[in-house]
Amino acid sequence: MKALLKLLLGRLGLEIQTARLARLRERFQTTLVEWSARDFRIAPDGTFHATGIVFSRDRALQLDALLESWFAQVDGPVRLVVLWTATPRHQISYRELVGKWSSRVEWVRESDFREDFVSIVRQDSSTHLFFMTDDALILHPFRMEQVLLPDPRHEIFSLCHSPDLDWCFVHQKAQTVPDLEPRPDGTLAWRWKDGESFSDWSFPLSVDGKFFLREEMEVLLADLPFRSPNTLEQSMQIYQPLFAGRSGVCFAEAAMVNVPCNAVQTQFANPVTGAHSTDELLREWESGNRIAWEDFRGLRPREAERKAYRFVARN
Repeated sequence: MKALLKLLLGRLGLEIQTARLARLRERFQTTLVEWSARDFRIAPDGTFHATGIVFSRDRALQLDALLESWFAQVDGPVRLVVLWTATPRHQISYRELVGKWSSRVEWVRESDFREDFVSIVRQDSSTHLFFMTDDALILHPFRMEQVLLPDPRHEIFSLCHSPDLDWCFVHQKAQTVPDLEPRPDGTLAWRWKDGESFSDWSFPLSVDGKFFLREEMEVLLADLPFRSPNTLEQSMQIYQPLFAGRSGVCFAEAAMVNVPCNAVQTQFANPVTGAHSTDELLREWESGNRIAWEDFRGLRPREAERKAYRFVARN
């Protein structure tokens, strides 16, 4: 346990004072003791349920496109919770969006991101938990029963991976696709530890459509320090050694992609295409338009990431 704790703390990569290090060490030791002692058996009757938490800020038009593409192409029940915030200029668009989707999606307006997020996870009773950001789109139809694996402690399903994921947008570089093992149901598997370093294939802990065991994530995330989706994902990397040995599972064609045409956070210098600003997209929403998400159906991830939106009138 001490060796694992030292490894996890080392992954923070921070210069921290002795007092703070002592507090972190105590916090993570308590978390790891609970994690190692828990019996994470799920759904003995074989019934699985999923909750997806969608993070959104100042991007009502893009969020609407995600929800449209989700409900048009994903078959099966799921609880979707949108944790959102908006600057004054964007608040009306979100009120209109809540009105449109209130019967199918739950809405939590952010007051304190960390407290709101942890509360959603703790109060949830689903077996599986996944996250999405509001710039995502569904590319291919799928059934929820295909992605709710019976043992998420050992297998993590990813909606964004596929054999043609050969470009890492975050690092702006080509990436090697590892050997993928065909499974009887037509999906493909690999080991996260076998993925190329600093690539999508070795990055299991992210907020882009990966399915985790909810109860396990409740334990692991309870004491992590974070204040936004980006810092949440950053802090999650401390647990990389616990997840690297697990398998990744994906479809033969990517089911989801993030379209990074703009940025709404300033904490990290993540690359974007710059195809559309949030102000431009807000004007489209105010003009009664929507994103023609249908244009993205069937595209390869690398094509979809760079594709500009086309706008059509909302019905």
